Amino acid sequence: MNDKIKEALAPAIIPLRQWLETLEQRERYIVIGGSIALVVMMFYLIIWEPITEKYSQQHSQHESQRELYNWMKNASAEISSLKSAGGNSMARFRNQSISSLADRSATTTGIKPYIEKIDQSKNGVKVTLKAANFDRIVTWLSDLKNKYGIFASKVKIEKSKEAGAVDASVTLERSS
Repeated sequence: MNDKIKEALAPAIIPLRQWLETLEQRERYIVIGGSIALVVMMFYLIIWEPITEKYSQQHSQHESQRELYNWMKNASAEISSLKSAGGNSMARFRNQSISSLADRSATTTGIKPYIEKIDQSKNGVKVTLKAANFDRIVTWLSDLKNKYGIFASKVKIEKSKEAGAVDASVTLERSS
């Protein structure tokens, strides 16, 4: 195989050799040294530098994906623990009536004084509020959803005769 390469390169090497022999010794050293420097520089620019650059990019991408994976794994574990903690809390209140849980939540959120009446129906509980603070109603509904798994299926809110207050009719149901 070595002989085949020599035979293939011979037409290019013979004139190059003849040209080098016409140069003085010092000029030959300069041309050979420059050729070697050119070959090394071409090797670096064409082969080595692109490979190391690509390796560096792949390495940083791999590290960022590893960090994302670790974050997602930790977030998943946290979500699972929160779901199980929340699920157990809601399951604990599953046997209690919606009206008693609504009353308990109304007391803790400060909306109880505004409840005019609570009507039990087959679908859930209808709560009528008079002259209540809107923000407190939202807090109450959020508390019902987060703690007890009870949501508002129907909400009707109207401006109250009192300034800054609303009258509301809310139908509460248990989530499945």
